[in-house]
Amino acid sequence: MYRVIYTHVFEKTIKKFKKDKGLVVELKKKIEKLFSNPLIGKPLESPLGNFRSIRVKGKYRLVYKLNENDKELFLVAFGHRKNIYELLVLASRKGELR
Repeated sequence: MYRVIYTHVFEKTIKKFKKDKGLVVELKKKIEKLFSNPLIGKPLESPLGNFRSIRVKGKYRLVYKLNENDKELFLVAFGHRKNIYELLVLASRKGELR
């Protein structure tokens, strides 16, 4: 079983969607699926090559990172696919994705 770790960026991005109950329910379902198969997400390309992305309810994406040695699942960010990857690149450059 993986231990879930919420990054600062994830906590910040998820706040924007708390009022959309349907989206939050779908997000929770996807997180539960990750426990049984953490590799279901699509691997991202450079410069985000260490991360994976899974589709949540249409055009929303959950970005996560696995540490298989320590059995850790880092929930990195959540948002609309239109801008989530740009946000991640910026956060990575600022050193916020450790």
